[in-house]
Amino acid sequence: MPLGGTVAVPGGFGTGKTMLLQQVAKWCDADVIVYVGCGERGNEMADVLEELAELDDPRTGGRLADRTVVIANTSNMPMMAREAGVHSGVTVAEYFRDQGRDAVVIADSTSRWAEALREFASRAGELPGEEGYPAALPSALAAFYERAGRVRTRDGAEGSVTVIGAVSPPGGDMTEPVTAYTERFVRARWSLDKDLAYSRHYPAVSWSGSFARDVPAVARAHAAAGDPEWARRRARTAGLLAEADRLTALSELVGAGTLPPAERVTLLAGRLLREGVLQQSALSSSDASCTPERTAALTDAVLDVVDRCRDLVGDGVAVSVIEDLDYAPLVRAREDAPTPADVHDRRDTVLTRLDGLR
Repeated sequence: MPLGGTVAVPGGFGTGKTMLLQQVAKWCDADVIVYVGCGERGNEMADVLEELAELDDPRTGGRLADRTVVIANTSNMPMMAREAGVHSGVTVAEYFRDQGRDAVVIADSTSRWAEALREFASRAGELPGEEGYPAALPSALAAFYERAGRVRTRDGAEGSVTVIGAVSPPGGDMTEPVTAYTERFVRARWSLDKDLAYSRHYPAVSWSGSFARDVPAVARAHAAAGDPEWARRRARTAGLLAEADRLTALSELVGAGTLPPAERVTLLAGRLLREGVLQQSALSSSDASCTPERTAALTDAVLDVVDRCRDLVGDGVAVSVIEDLDYAPLVRAREDAPTPADVHDRRDTVLTRLDGLR
């Protein structure tokens, strides 16, 4: 996610929005964090404050709370306070941006803010729109997210405001107005999936339900930083995950054993990508955050192993033997291999085991 970007994080109850936002606050490349609790329960905001005070800041070595501004507008506060909460947060972020700093605004959640807008419009006698929200809801959302951006100040410094807005759709309905309108104004969506959360896959970000509109710009930035393969790696990973999802739905009907060997290798590739790259553990010092170089090494390691599996199938090796191989060194590399060199060693271990199947 680039500096000055906008992201929506929709997800139902129990999908891990708060944990994800706290991890972003802890590890993001920002000088100042503005956390806006809009319409949340008082005890939840108290927990956030308590946890922020206890979290170590990996950037400064002090407490994360030392560079965090918290704006608390709980559910029992007047609707005007809840309505002004997100705008207050962006204004604070713009203050630091104009000093040449990078600020991130984390709004939890914009759905509660929209509910305050609905309550205010109802009392003002405005004509209701979809599901009772005011007709000006899209304009209000646009006015919020469009305040993000990267600027050059008058003294030549560069500053930015990045906005991350959590969305709490009732019942996990991603078609409700706040979620649907928000997608029109953000550059990326990290959609949280309850099935992933209930299967203990964290963060429960759905690769099929998420999107990013800044891929070309990010690809150019990675190429300029010395990684020209970023776009190809991302495209291939997304393609494998999408094909694995399609084959998983098919295998549930006809059984995985009836699929051709090449498609069973694709299912294996999807599992290795999910468990070895996408899934993370906030309790692991190596896996709580990941540098771009290490992420590239993990992804390339999985793709290299998948390529070797395809070669073995082409050479006549039984796909069931390939599926039964122990891939633990590769899967555990995200937790146990702190450097790209260590990841490459784990990859080589698995490749050697695969070569022994010939």
